[in-house]
Amino acid sequence: MNARKMWALPGAELTAPASLLMHGGDATLLQLPCPSFLIEHPKGLVLFDTGCNAKIIDDAAGYWGQIAEALPIKWSKSDTLDKQIQSVGYKTSDVKYVILSHSHLDHSGGLTHFPNAKFVVGAHELQYAYWPDPDRRWAFIVNDFLPTRGYDWLELDHDLDLFGDGALQFLYTPGHTPGECSLLVNLPNRRFLLTGDTVHLRAALNQEATMPIDTDPITAVRSIKRVKAIRDMQGVTVWITHDPDDWKEHPHRIE
Repeated sequence: MNARKMWALPGAELTAPASLLMHGGDATLLQLPCPSFLIEHPKGLVLFDTGCNAKIIDDAAGYWGQIAEALPIKWSKSDTLDKQIQSVGYKTSDVKYVILSHSHLDHSGGLTHFPNAKFVVGAHELQYAYWPDPDRRWAFIVNDFLPTRGYDWLELDHDLDLFGDGALQFLYTPGHTPGECSLLVNLPNRRFLLTGDTVHLRAALNQEATMPIDTDPITAVRSIKRVKAIRDMQGVTVWITHDPDDWKEHPHRIE
């Protein structure tokens, strides 16, 4: 069975140097999309990642702290996640499953839109979101998670065919963070591997280059190699979440 449709929903756009995203990157400033992916499956709507918290539209420094100065934000209130979901004909309450690639501030900001959904996350990711290493705390916003303590969370330390039909496959690809994951999506005419932050740029994929703040660089390289192997051996299209060329190249509605 296949998933029926997938929408790539635009969120905030952050500006950051390539050197932040991969070892060997230079000072070139890149405009980075922070999308979410809404997937229609016979067993319910599935969302992969939730982007940034909309509070940063009005007061980025107040919600994110000093890191907001280093990551200039472009985002409008008309493009918040709830409005994006409405624009394709659904409500946030229609989303039954939310898969969180990892817990960084540009992926976990919209969790509270879905209090009644089932959340799927990689093992050890939630613990790390609350207690990251001191030099990475800037990348985690604990207030994104505090309201979700009573949510229905499923933590996985292994791959899982989510519905047993091959349509959506949770892939455990740690290294960037302890529970980083990717999602393999089988649509009627296309197959996509949504990387989350398993890898950040096309150049990083080609060079198997890790990110300076990866929690486990050796494991991160193994996960990048795995993404490449799935691409090459299974003919899957890799969609690197933050890569601006991927965002421009791939269609934002796929059936």
